[in-house]
Amino acid sequence: MDDDPLKVKENTEEEVPVYKDRSLIYMGIVLGIVMAVMGYLTLFVDDPSKFFTKKQKIETVIDDKSILDESESMSDEEVRSSLIKFIEAFYYDQRRGYFDPPSYFSNITQTFYIYHNLTHKRLKEIYWKRMEDMDNFKRTWIVSTLDFDRVDSRIVATYWTNESYIRRSLNDNYSAQVKYEMIIDKTGKIVSLREAEIKNVTIQKRQPDSLMANENVITVPESASNTSDNKLYDFSLVDVVPEFVGGQKEFVKYVSSAIKYPPIARQNNIQGKVYLSFIVEKDGQINDVKVKQGIGGGCDEEALRILRNSPKWKPGLIKDVPVRTFYLLPITFQL
Repeated sequence: MDDDPLKVKENTEEEVPVYKDRSLIYMGIVLGIVMAVMGYLTLFVDDPSKFFTKKQKIETVIDDKSILDESESMSDEEVRSSLIKFIEAFYYDQRRGYFDPPSYFSNITQTFYIYHNLTHKRLKEIYWKRMEDMDNFKRTWIVSTLDFDRVDSRIVATYWTNESYIRRSLNDNYSAQVKYEMIIDKTGKIVSLREAEIKNVTIQKRQPDSLMANENVITVPESASNTSDNKLYDFSLVDVVPEFVGGQKEFVKYVSSAIKYPPIARQNNIQGKVYLSFIVEKDGQINDVKVKQGIGGGCDEEALRILRNSPKWKPGLIKDVPVRTFYLLPITFQL
């Protein structure tokens, strides 16, 4: 027979073709092209990035516009809002006991009250010197009175404040409405701050009270070096008043870190100043701390604790000789 079963079976199976995998070859070709292009760009092109960025139209600046000139596109309400935030921050820091000229003033301040051309250091000295004679100082600036105008590259702002304080040197209560003129340059710094107008001044002579009276305080003798150790001098009569080591700023830091707001005062929203009297000994030790005017709610006791735990101060001096000095100091409690 011609038909062979085995041969028929072989012929009925299809042969599957076998192809070689060329993906590695294609990948090598692509990598070679990329490396060649990158090599060309590196060797012969100064700025390869220009091939991958969209060419931009070159614009010519006609005049050098300052930040304030650009703000002309802002509405009056937007400019006013920025000024309110700036002035509020300026006075908020002062209420907390901070006065930091570099944060708000230009390198040279042209006018500060009646003083002119001041460095940051000199500005700070004048500020604290003014505050020495102002006890229980309160200032409220009236936002609704804010007005401003652009003069060249500066903003000239004016606003009214209500101010009251005790003038220690004159022993009276002083209050008034003060209109301030604040000039801000194009960098956002104050170049001038002065009192433009003062009205509704009220002065009331203070009667002798527990804040200023102390039977043991005596006047300065002809020679402080001849006085005995037990004599006490009022801080207003010594040549150099006692001072917390590092000055007012360091004292504020100490109080801020040490204070524990009394829970009762916090619950009842009790805020204000506790006035303390105390003696700074010749070696700087703090003694005889007493509350002269309190606000209650546990704040009086907390103020006593803070001052009694205070580090030694720099003592008061008369003719360069340390003396025992009677001193008054407020500690502010603010939520």
